[in-house]
Amino acid sequence: MENINEMKYEQAYERLEEIVGKMSEASVPLDELMKLYEEGMELAEHCEKLLKSYDARLEKVSAKAVQREMEDAPVPDDEDDGEAPF
Repeated sequence: MENINEMKYEQAYERLEEIVGKMSEASVPLDELMKLYEEGMELAEHCEKLLKSYDARLEKVSAKAVQREMEDAPVPDDEDDGEAPF
């Protein structure tokens, strides 16, 4: 078994799918089921950790993009007194 913490998301997810498939077979001995379950839980936790880190990176990039947009936005004229032009 490859070190789970070194797996990329796609590798871990694919292995998790394999485990789910094996666990659904009726002929799997209980000892093997337990090993598969433990590995599956580790893989699920690893996938969740990776997804959270990707989400944090996306938020950071999005925040930078919003900040750049605000910096590039046109500055309103000083003549505007805040009242509606009626």
